[in-house]
Amino acid sequence: MTPKEKAEELIGNFIAMYGGILSSDLYPYWCKKSAIKVVDEIILSRKDDSQFDDTLWSGGSDMYTMNPMYLKYWQEVKKEILAI
Repeated sequence: MTPKEKAEELIGNFIAMYGGILSSDLYPYWCKKSAIKVVDEIILSRKDDSQFDDTLWSGGSDMYTMNPMYLKYWQEVKKEILAI
């Protein structure tokens, strides 16, 4: 899953969770705020990875992909959430 897809999934999960509790005009604010809080906690838990090269060779191509268990991936997810 790309960082953008993960960001959209997280926000979508919060929209579903807040459904019926918040008025629709508050969804964007609280869903983004909640998703960012979750990602910040994951980033904090991955702080020991900051010196680790968390890219993986993607096999038959010249591209590296980020491993979703590592720090850089979650930093990209946060950027995508903020861009939404």
